[in-house]
Amino acid sequence: MALPKEPRQKMINIMYLVLTAILALNVSSEILNAFKTIEDSYVRSNKELSDRSTKLISDFDDEGIKKQFPEKVAYWKPRAVQVKELSEKLAAQIEELKTSLKQASNLKPDGTFNDEDLEATTRILAPNENHSKDKQAKGEELYALLAKYKADLANIDTTIATQVNKLPINLDIPKLNNKDNQSIVDGMNTPQEKWSYIYFHMTPTIAGLAILSKFQNDVRNSEAQLIDYCYSQVTSVRMSTTLAAIANASSTMVMAGDELVITAGLGAYNQDTKPTITIDGASVPLNADGQGVYKTVASSAGDFTKHVTVTYKDPSSGEQKSKSTDVKYKVGIPTGLAFSVDSTKVFYNGIPDGNPISISGAVGGAGAIKVSVVSGSAKIEQKGPGRYSVFPNAEGVLELNISDGKNSKNERIRVKGLPEPQAAYVVGTLTKPTYYGGVVSASEFKLQQGLATKVPDDFIFSGIKYKIKSFKMQFSGKGFAGIETANINNNSFAGAANLMSKCTQGSQVLITDIVAEDAAKKDRRINNTISFFLK
Repeated sequence: MALPKEPRQKMINIMYLVLTAILALNVSSEILNAFKTIEDSYVRSNKELSDRSTKLISDFDDEGIKKQFPEKVAYWKPRAVQVKELSEKLAAQIEELKTSLKQASNLKPDGTFNDEDLEATTRILAPNENHSKDKQAKGEELYALLAKYKADLANIDTTIATQVNKLPINLDIPKLNNKDNQSIVDGMNTPQEKWSYIYFHMTPTIAGLAILSKFQNDVRNSEAQLIDYCYSQVTSVRMSTTLAAIANASSTMVMAGDELVITAGLGAYNQDTKPTITIDGASVPLNADGQGVYKTVASSAGDFTKHVTVTYKDPSSGEQKSKSTDVKYKVGIPTGLAFSVDSTKVFYNGIPDGNPISISGAVGGAGAIKVSVVSGSAKIEQKGPGRYSVFPNAEGVLELNISDGKNSKNERIRVKGLPEPQAAYVVGTLTKPTYYGGVVSASEFKLQQGLATKVPDDFIFSGIKYKIKSFKMQFSGKGFAGIETANINNNSFAGAANLMSKCTQGSQVLITDIVAEDAAKKDRRINNTISFFLK
């Protein structure tokens, strides 16, 4: 189509194009308000996480813990402190970036700034023509700081290194739906350039601040998870996976008339090893767990030894090998009741199968033992001769009385709550089943099902589950008129299906106020915030 010949009409057309361009650059107030909400939520969450980590480090100095596990406290507390120091340093460096971004956006003495500035974030944080090869953009430096942070955490301790890949810090390069911008990203030389361009190019100042706060939140969540891990090692018991003959008696001291049970097997048992077990030369059948269980009745007093041999096929070479060990025990005359907490030095409230205890030394044998609650609240179930499970109903101190009709004694055991759940995550049906937030495609986000969480993997008791009870979803950005909220009272996104269907490229989703319920029916607030930027 030819241009109009009249100068007046040409001027009108040019003004129309300029107006269109200005409108295209204008960022709506609804989107800016959404980012302000996200920024405020992250700031609150970061403070709560930092305070929680500080308190947990102070818990290492609890007199009861230090008295029971002095060597473990001496080993793990300094490592928790190292995690805290590295996290504080990186969080402060990110805070400096946020201050620099505000200053570049006309920060005033009253704290206000131009939050919709589209140029400042690009100029400071994203690769652009103002940065030479010798001077990186601040976004590239942030990428390097996050990568170094993960490496420094892994160098604290070899066992901590195994946890680093589980942390919510994700330095993957997101893919864009916009082919023009994706071609620019693909043409960049380093991951730092690509990463910082995607997150910060042409981003309003308030959005840049929200993204920086999101990375601070990742750091604080990582800090909390690793300090939790260090604290859990103080009372945890690690099992060896080395192949070895394992045999144990139900008690190293039994009384005449008591039953003695010897359980034998192969450590790190594998069905392919097909072990054969003998005790004093007699073959012992295997149970469903691959263990040989040998029973005998103690007759007379004295010291006794049972020789256990395990023959198995080496899974690596296929050769037949044998390993042996001796089980020693004494048969004596009752002198008093002996009480033992089998798994830990404390009880936990909410263990589905209860806290196991063993009692021996009863006059008249295990059948004469009686266990009752003196103070506190708990249910007690007998599991076998001298073996019981205790189900506390509240945290605090539980006092038990143990009696055999002739002798009696009281035992006081501390009752703790279950450990804090790990950070909540989004569960989906794709090849990547879990998300802690980040930049994802709108179509991929719509396939996600809901939230989940769990106790730390190395908690000594298995089978503990947390149920997501409620959470809040906030939708904003493209496709939404301001901020639209869904309050959900279960773990499923089904309650927000109508809002999820409206998500498109440019939408933002924030998940906050997450509450989980543990096995003791106690509500646990999960402090991490999950945010998605949809592309």
